[in-house]
Amino acid sequence: MIKVIFFTENGRNLAERIPDEKQLIDGRTGVTEQNLSEAFVKKIPLAFIGATGIAVRLIAPYIKDKTTDPAVICMDEKGRFVIPLLSGHIGGANELAEKIASELDATAVITTATDVNHTFAADIFAKENGLGILNPSAIKTVSSKVLAGQVLSVKSAPTHRLYQSDYKKYLRPVQGNDERPDIDIVGNDWLVSILNAAGIDPFMPLPERFTREELLLNAGISDRCLYLYEKNICVGVGCRKLTGFDEIFPFLKDVMQHKNLCMASIDSISSIDIKKDEPGLVNLSGALGVPFKVYTADELKKAEGHFKPSPFVEAQVGVDNVCERAAALSAGHGAVKLVGKMKTERVTISIYRKGLR
Repeated sequence: MIKVIFFTENGRNLAERIPDEKQLIDGRTGVTEQNLSEAFVKKIPLAFIGATGIAVRLIAPYIKDKTTDPAVICMDEKGRFVIPLLSGHIGGANELAEKIASELDATAVITTATDVNHTFAADIFAKENGLGILNPSAIKTVSSKVLAGQVLSVKSAPTHRLYQSDYKKYLRPVQGNDERPDIDIVGNDWLVSILNAAGIDPFMPLPERFTREELLLNAGISDRCLYLYEKNICVGVGCRKLTGFDEIFPFLKDVMQHKNLCMASIDSISSIDIKKDEPGLVNLSGALGVPFKVYTADELKKAEGHFKPSPFVEAQVGVDNVCERAAALSAGHGAVKLVGKMKTERVTISIYRKGLR
């Protein structure tokens, strides 16, 4: 879904031509502030139809970090040009601009250097491989080396990502323990350890980018190396109606801490579709900055694996287990159950790890 904001009748006419699922917002009525805030919190793509200066001024108070900001694009009201303004790679603004330009027979104006030069982009590599970015400021160091024609040294276990067809000419495994990598893809245990060393609670959401980068620098983590980490944890949650965030989150934190699983590694929260508007789960998804996925009872029944059944739950929602089945579906083929159903009086949680990507 895209939020499309226009300011003229010509803009409205162009907005209506966009075939994607969309919400049309008339900027002349002064209702943009609430929509902008929602887009940045929920990572909903924004498309402005009008002058880029208007778009820039409107989004400026909400911009935080290239790894979390939503895609923002801008179009002239004649539909000739589509310009990505924010989050071109991770948020997908470049891809969205090219898609809409194709649909409207317009020209996408892409300005990111790695795209213009058709070369390796570290943030795209991270996104396509399900990796989080610990210190985004190091992306510019990596990109400058690529643009200078250098091959990047990468420390990763396993190394299969280095041989993907789109990336193998840009990446190579580090040669021995003495070579300092340009990119270090770290596992859960290293991530928990280094966050602890930096004074960052690994069982809470990561602090905002510049705060954590300063803490990491103080802990001796080089800003010349880009650190990526696995985002491969899928959390399934069941809860009673109107169970609050302040009851769900502490239980999740306890479970993650008990299993020594970093909160930053969570890739999604999931549940049954009748919980899609449950405030506690919606707020949990927002606090973690991850998607909230929901499945029908029939979809949950098709999950593969062994699940702890509950006749009571089946009588209430039509399937014998919500949290384990939802987590298993989100984690996909080859997933590993890390935490079976754990429960309090009002909440159930299960955790799966995705299979090798």
